[in-house]
Amino acid sequence: MEADKVQKVAVLGAGVMGHGIAQVAAVAGYDVAVRDIAQEFLDKAEAGVKNSLSRFVKRGRMSQEDMDAALARIRFTLDLDEAVKGAQLVVEAIPERMDIKHKVWAEAASKAPKDAILASNTSSLSITKIAEAVPNPERFIGMHFFNPPAIMKLVEVNQGEKTSEATVKTVQDLAKRMGKTPVWVKKDAPGFIVNRVLVTYLNEAGKLLDKYGMEQIDAAMQHKAGMPLGPFMLSDLIGMDIVYNILKVFEENIGPDYAPCARITELYEAKKLGRKTGEGFYSYETRPSVTEDQAEGFDVKLLLKPFVEEAEKVVAEGIASEEDVDTAMKLGANLPRGPFEMKRMGLGEEKPILTEKKDGVLTVTVNRPGKLNSMTAEMLEMIGEALDEAAADKFVHCILFKGAGDRAFCAGADISQFPNLDVEGARELSRLGQRAYRKIMEVPKPVVAAVNGYCLGGGNELAIHCDFRLASEKASFGQPEVNLGLITGWGSTYVLPRLVGKSLAAEMMMTGRRLNAEEALRAGLVNAVYPAEEFEAKVQEFVKALVDGPPLALAAMKKLVNLEDLEAASNAEADEFSTLWNCKDLMEGINAFNERRKPEFKGE
Repeated sequence: MEADKVQKVAVLGAGVMGHGIAQVAAVAGYDVAVRDIAQEFLDKAEAGVKNSLSRFVKRGRMSQEDMDAALARIRFTLDLDEAVKGAQLVVEAIPERMDIKHKVWAEAASKAPKDAILASNTSSLSITKIAEAVPNPERFIGMHFFNPPAIMKLVEVNQGEKTSEATVKTVQDLAKRMGKTPVWVKKDAPGFIVNRVLVTYLNEAGKLLDKYGMEQIDAAMQHKAGMPLGPFMLSDLIGMDIVYNILKVFEENIGPDYAPCARITELYEAKKLGRKTGEGFYSYETRPSVTEDQAEGFDVKLLLKPFVEEAEKVVAEGIASEEDVDTAMKLGANLPRGPFEMKRMGLGEEKPILTEKKDGVLTVTVNRPGKLNSMTAEMLEMIGEALDEAAADKFVHCILFKGAGDRAFCAGADISQFPNLDVEGARELSRLGQRAYRKIMEVPKPVVAAVNGYCLGGGNELAIHCDFRLASEKASFGQPEVNLGLITGWGSTYVLPRLVGKSLAAEMMMTGRRLNAEEALRAGLVNAVYPAEEFEAKVQEFVKALVDGPPLALAAMKKLVNLEDLEAASNAEADEFSTLWNCKDLMEGINAFNERRKPEFKGE
């Protein structure tokens, strides 16, 4: 079966994963039949698909017409014969019990077309063992979507011992046609890639609790190592039952070193399973958080080292390539970098601003990917120092600003530092950002911003001070400070109107409106937009043209283009920015942001 011959997809199981996979397939243009054993499950699944698609329409990610067309392509049925009849791909998403899977597949395989590809969405069971229930196991494969399927980009394509190369290729192609990124799990092994590396890391963290504090470890891994969440908050999010059961599979199939640690076992047996039960490692009566100060005394290498070592085992055992492991961990676990990328950069605390000089270019990377590269006062000072060095270095002909990872250029200021500011501190923060960004305009060398992902607030202010802005098609731009009851503080009030005009600049600042890449191009905010897969090459091509240009002439042109008195505008912005620290509305906005709720402004 080739990918271009697939027209109908049957999904067995209408739960969260099943109806999510059905939605993905329908949006991609396939006819879909969803089958379950009770009408109530089907009704709930249909409502779930409608709600999910409605959110996409509300957010402008798809049209109402496309939503209606996708829904028209999905049928919900109790009849297995009807579901699999004429299907070229059958995907099973039922409970993770081998006996249930064998029963369902024995019946489904006997009714499905003889050349249909049969795929299990299992996250932990052996593809080879599941395939024992079907004839022609060469057409049986794992197609592991991640939750929620409509959002998560990763699909692990898991090969059983008898799966054919043709089946692997077809499923990889189908995943791409569904808008997903497939990684090839070449060997049937417990946990495949993501669960093998991630859950083992969570277990290793639990083993350290006899020497270090829970909040201490979480704070270090989140604030120092750049992880989106510390291991214990992540365990609570995943669910202790899931973590425990995966580790038991590892223990039985890989060895005793993978046995669940004492603390995970204790929580599992006490049915304290994390967020879904209100208590796990943390209590969820209020939203837990950790501060950077709590990380003191913990060396992040204690966990980064076993994290990378487990990834190396996955490669050494022939399960997957280094590239696929990195891709899987970034897309499936929402990590800013894959383990092999971490290893190449050196394990340890991440520096928030990285600089590299090469071929006449100083590349400045905003390096807090786990925090969407949000900006701190320390980072502003580091940017200013880098620009001073570049201005004095005759071998630097161009400066390039980038954001680490593929999710954000810079999503703005780190809001966590705001509650500690008073009026004078707020004014100094504003002036600090203005001074750093003004140096971008004053350095006598062209400066380019390569924007791939979120470019918001202080990140957008960084970009607009650059001479050129190049955007990936995934980029989005905005000034959302108004949602905090605040104004921009690092130059947007006077630089943004110069680029997009007073009307649009006012709309962006006063309503928080975001522009996608194409809107930004039409508005004059960016110079060019490139497809994501071509972005890096196009940026390098653009930068090289500047490096090869006449330095003195470029410096003169830049000076003349930026020739105006900005000092008065800077002072006025800093004054207004800091004055708002006397207002209750600002504190309400900051608290609402941290609590993920809509603020209630009262004009106080």
